[in-house]
Amino acid sequence: MDLLSPEECLLIAQRTLKEKDKSNLILLDSQLEAGSNELMGYMGEYYKLKLTVEDTADKEKHNLDYFIKSLPRKNEPQRAECERKGVFRKESAIYTEILPNVQKYATKKLFPKCFYSRNDIIVLEDLTQEYRHLKASEGYTLEHYKLVLEHLAEVHAASIAWEEKDQVNICERFKDVLIELHLSMDNSWFTTGLKAIVFLAARHPQYQTEEHQSFINNKLYNLLTKSEELVTPSLTIRNVLCHRDTWDRNIFFRFGSESSALPSACCIVDFQLAKYCSPTLDVLFLLYIVASASLRRVIYEECLDHYHLALQSHLTRLGLDGELITRENFLGECQRTRLAALIIWALTEPQTKMSSSVSNRLRSEEPEKFDYYLNTDRSEMLLRVMKLQPGYEQTIMSPVKELVDYLIENEHLYA
Repeated sequence: MDLLSPEECLLIAQRTLKEKDKSNLILLDSQLEAGSNELMGYMGEYYKLKLTVEDTADKEKHNLDYFIKSLPRKNEPQRAECERKGVFRKESAIYTEILPNVQKYATKKLFPKCFYSRNDIIVLEDLTQEYRHLKASEGYTLEHYKLVLEHLAEVHAASIAWEEKDQVNICERFKDVLIELHLSMDNSWFTTGLKAIVFLAARHPQYQTEEHQSFINNKLYNLLTKSEELVTPSLTIRNVLCHRDTWDRNIFFRFGSESSALPSACCIVDFQLAKYCSPTLDVLFLLYIVASASLRRVIYEECLDHYHLALQSHLTRLGLDGELITRENFLGECQRTRLAALIIWALTEPQTKMSSSVSNRLRSEEPEKFDYYLNTDRSEMLLRVMKLQPGYEQTIMSPVKELVDYLIENEHLYA
């Protein structure tokens, strides 16, 4: 196995079996399996690691399972992009230096344990031993959203507690770690995505009037760049450690039994986009990226209230002021940062709603062209997928229309 040496595998086992005497553990076997195609990430490759170790003192064998995130090894353009952006350096530092300190102020597991990391690899506990994604037949209900919002509230409250109780300023101490890898004009993926939003808006059948086309061609792109300002630390609300990527594939649920209809807990993974910023960005990301637009409109206010009550509850539990973030402050901040949520939805929908068979084929058969699509010009890719995937155009036009309508109505807020 060339991904990890035997010495590294043994170290991982020793860190897992902390109660054992390190000197008594020997590595019997290690097996590495590539993750399924549906687990392929845009910023990495995934593997399952199985280790068999023996404690020579009591002759007891232990079978250990792990989940590995690695820099892309099969796709050179993707690997070069990850290395250029420092994606794995950032996430490794978050898992080893930040998350353990946040976890100590929580009442439940917030994220998977990290057992080993390098600048090109992260070895995590395998959550699938106890948690799972929702099945295709299991849609999100209001109760699912409430559970995830409670989880995010505890992450946010725990990060505040770490700062307050240990006299830590997360923003200052980790300014070189918590860099913006998403909504930044230095990120070619982001600027290419903004151009794709303009391209789609110009095609939208309801925007074919001269007035609409003038707005799209002359004003839209500059207005979209305003989102960069909304993801910097807020001046109007207490900032927290934000996950910033809580979409369906990054949320794992735990169920009491196979027959349980609703989950009892959840856990979040993938911290490449994490930042120190307004807590509303996590709340709005979940409601705009995971919920359908029609469901979001029905549950929106109830979800905002539920999150805020959960946040207050955790702050009080931790001996902090429950009014550190008032309801009025929180709702006002949701209004201020809504544009960022709308833009992220319009940016990500074309990728998340592309069928895995289409995206995996493009990545494996045309890696250079796929990199060009992601980081230079997406218009050809979007047109190709529209032809290959029925309903795709209608799906990705929905966030574009809501975003453009919002900006036409609220242009004065961002001029």
